[in-house]
Amino acid sequence: MRLRIIILVLAALAFLSATTGAWLYYFSYKKTAFEKINQDDLAKLELLRRQLSSYLSEHIKTVGTLAGISELQNALERPTLETIYRANLILDNFTRSLEVDVTYLMKTDGVTVCSSNRNAPDSFVDKDFSFRPYYAQAIEGNASTYLALGTTSGKRGIYYSHPVYSSDQTRIIGVAVIKASIEFVEDSLFSGDDHLLFFTDPNGVIFISSKNHYRFKLLWKLSEEAIWQVNETRQFGIGPWEWSGFSSGHDDSVTGPDRQEYFFTAIDIEQYPGWRIIYLREKKTLERQVAAPYLRVIGPVVISISLLTGILVIILYQLAVREIVKRKTIEKELRRSEERYRRIYHKTPVMLHSIDIFGNIIRVSDHWVDEMGYDRKEVIGKPLTSFFTEQSREYAETVIFPRFFRTGFCRDIPYTYVKKNGQNIDTLLSCYGVRNEKGEVIRSLAVSVDVTEKNRVQKALQKAKEQLSSYSQDLEKKVNQRTWQLEQAQENLKTLSKNIIASQEREKASVARELHDHLGQVLTALRIDAVWAERYLEKTDPDAGSRAAKMTALIDDAIMDVREMAFRLRPRVLDDLGLVDALESLLSDFEKRTNVACVFHHDDIPELSDTLATAIYRIGQEAVTNALRHSKATSITVDLFFRDDTLELVVEDNGCGFPVDQVSEIPNLGIEGMKERANLVGGELTIFSKPDEGTRICCTIAMPEVT
Repeated sequence: MRLRIIILVLAALAFLSATTGAWLYYFSYKKTAFEKINQDDLAKLELLRRQLSSYLSEHIKTVGTLAGISELQNALERPTLETIYRANLILDNFTRSLEVDVTYLMKTDGVTVCSSNRNAPDSFVDKDFSFRPYYAQAIEGNASTYLALGTTSGKRGIYYSHPVYSSDQTRIIGVAVIKASIEFVEDSLFSGDDHLLFFTDPNGVIFISSKNHYRFKLLWKLSEEAIWQVNETRQFGIGPWEWSGFSSGHDDSVTGPDRQEYFFTAIDIEQYPGWRIIYLREKKTLERQVAAPYLRVIGPVVISISLLTGILVIILYQLAVREIVKRKTIEKELRRSEERYRRIYHKTPVMLHSIDIFGNIIRVSDHWVDEMGYDRKEVIGKPLTSFFTEQSREYAETVIFPRFFRTGFCRDIPYTYVKKNGQNIDTLLSCYGVRNEKGEVIRSLAVSVDVTEKNRVQKALQKAKEQLSSYSQDLEKKVNQRTWQLEQAQENLKTLSKNIIASQEREKASVARELHDHLGQVLTALRIDAVWAERYLEKTDPDAGSRAAKMTALIDDAIMDVREMAFRLRPRVLDDLGLVDALESLLSDFEKRTNVACVFHHDDIPELSDTLATAIYRIGQEAVTNALRHSKATSITVDLFFRDDTLELVVEDNGCGFPVDQVSEIPNLGIEGMKERANLVGGELTIFSKPDEGTRICCTIAMPEVT
């Protein structure tokens, strides 16, 4: 009866423990799940911040380049129809190339004089934008970016402004502005999310939203004075500034217009103080998502555990009875095992002994006494160290014994025993400590292995190794000396090649400058005179006017040829705008001249040295030229990436290909020149190609110092 009551009590306690544990586990699981959701939200916002920051800073350098173009300076300093026309052409070219909404030029009073949308209904020409902060910043000499709704176009955008200086760089004569659309950011980064994702200004005005109906609403309720201040800036139009219905809650949560609670996560944008990306997720939806799998799985488990607990208690009772019977049987077996152990201990053909905490021998095997030449009575109770040499005795008492009684273990300790007849025995001793209930070592079980012969052989082997090492060191010195000589020769050749290539690049740049600056200017002046002659003679002497027109066409062809030669010798875009723009210009030129599709992909490339940029450009130029000349390709792809501290250029075509193992037999490919350029900047050039499967050329350069 008493046993049944105990079983029932145990079953009730088990059920209560299982239920309590399930609820505690649920709350812990729920807390962990929400923490994980919060971490995921922060990670998502961090990624979104990087992508948004990258887009918002995309044209900062470009607007500076635009402001430094001489045509814009001329339009502001000497406003004529010709200078205004040329400035508009520059703005049109930048608008098309950058795929932005509009680029325009303002005078110092904020009035627009040139604009790429001059022919559009919402033209900026003659419009006064002096009230815009981006104008005020630029006119003070500072480049600026500004997020706003266009007052003329009614379109959202990001404005990049930069001061335009006079030709002598002494004063500010105007402001150059690039306006890029914000619609792409909203469609690509903020859409496609079931939850709410906002980009707000310091006052809480929603500038970008994953849901269109929240756009230009106030995230938080503002005072009338604050709303008046927002309206005065005209940054987002003239309102009305409706409240979205959200209000601050507690514990990183907010209450929505539908009275639902939302988890609130926000992250700041460093370049725009006060601007934030805000992520709102409905709390009830998340709780259902978290609880559903738990209840579906854990509920049946708790019931099953409760039912099985009672059965297990009864089973455990039966097992306990069987365990008692089994233990008695084991005790009998243990006594028989001890007897077998004693026989094995004494009959094992190795030296076994045991000592107490004082280091005295309390047991030795038969082989131990036979090997040492003593009777058992002469050994028991004596200190173990009394059978050692003086050196081994001192080592054991000062080092090994304290360590053993502290750790309870030692292995392969070298000792030298002294036999009864005075002969020495070299041994390796390993021992294990037997502990009492308090964990203290009370005796040892040790094994000593005779290694006298082994030590003799090892000494002879060590002597032979020392002789061999001496020979090896002499040989290594000679090899190192010869290797150093070869490395010096290779380094000299590499330096010579680098100097030759650098000299060639300087000569090409000099010739390109002469062609562009001198001959180009002469041809331009000659063309102006020819045009004048054509216009003058077409009324008085039509034949002479016709010949003057032909002369003008020939001069135009000569100017184009001079520009093309100068570009091939040394493209100025490589020096002015960098490697990425130079490669893009190169591929665009090839595509126009050959009708072969040229595609260029690239990452954000860090600033490179002139030597490295020139080497990468020349390798890409040679690879694309080879593809156009020899591969019969219809498509060429160029990739330029910087990942994991490595700069990689890949040129791939869909042409006829060639056997890579026969590349040395194919003339005029310039492979060795590309490999040499890659080697000189510390890189490696790899070629992958098969007949009828195209060609892939990859140049990889490690650049750990950049990061």
